Amino acid sequence: MYVIGLDIGGTKIEGVLVKAASVSLLPTVLKKIRVPTEATAGRGRVLGNITGVILSLYGYGRENVRGFRLGGIGIGTAGFLKNGRLEMVPNIPCLKDVKLRDILSRQLLQRKIAAPLHIENDSICFALAEFMFGAAKGCRNVIGIIVGTGIGGGLILDGTLYKGRDGGAGHIGHTTVDPTGPRCGCGQKGHFESWCSGKHITQRYIAAGGRIQNPDPKKIFHSKEAIAVKIMGETYEKFGMALANLINTFNPEVIVLGGGVSNLPSEFYGKVTAAAKKYAYPAFSDGIKIVRNRLGDDAGVFGAAALALKN
Repeated sequence: MYVIGLDIGGTKIEGVLVKAASVSLLPTVLKKIRVPTEATAGRGRVLGNITGVILSLYGYGRENVRGFRLGGIGIGTAGFLKNGRLEMVPNIPCLKDVKLRDILSRQLLQRKIAAPLHIENDSICFALAEFMFGAAKGCRNVIGIIVGTGIGGGLILDGTLYKGRDGGAGHIGHTTVDPTGPRCGCGQKGHFESWCSGKHITQRYIAAGGRIQNPDPKKIFHSKEAIAVKIMGETYEKFGMALANLINTFNPEVIVLGGGVSNLPSEFYGKVTAAAKKYAYPAFSDGIKIVRNRLGDDAGVFGAAALALKN
């Protein structure tokens, strides 16, 4: 099977053409393309960039793979489709309310590409990739969480991707862990994201008077400065509270972390796991695994490709 996977972010669009021997084996990448999203250049430019990546990958397959036939296209993007329209896409605001699947399908059909098109939230794609090919392979109840500039998540329950009523399930970053905390980008206060995303860890550190030059979560984590130690201590506690709520609600086997914050050393995972077990019901937290992703920066495109393979 040959499929295309796209990961659409606020700064870049990454796409792969892959060959898959089966849905249970990590596909082989035949071609990878990365282009700027150009999110501020307007809807037409962004849609053109998305279509351009697909056409380039399709053209590569036609020209270089004997007997090439495209089986499907999977796309992971911020937000989710509600009634066919994109919602919650703050990093690409020009795509809000866009009927992305309809527009792309029409543009591709004009170029004689009739492969099925599947679109999901990028965090759902991350969870699906780690479930099918990565750190959660072999498990049936999995939560994937991307902890970067923001925080998003995807749910695999009893071996099945769970999307909720409107496709918005898994917006874990917008669960409240402490309403006295910082204001989130969505306008609410005290969300998991506003306490523990990479952006907000750094903002809390600066607001507290930290003196590290050009701070980021890695520098703050490794620092012995009293303010840095305090900020990380708060982060472990709030992170643990959020994960405990997920553990108590969904009873997963494994929680897989991705995004920039997931690259912190193993000590971070030990602290977060200890905090989660402190707040979670013991019978549910016993044996829980909170682990770093296995697919790295490619999790997004592999998850998007997995959408096409799975369907």
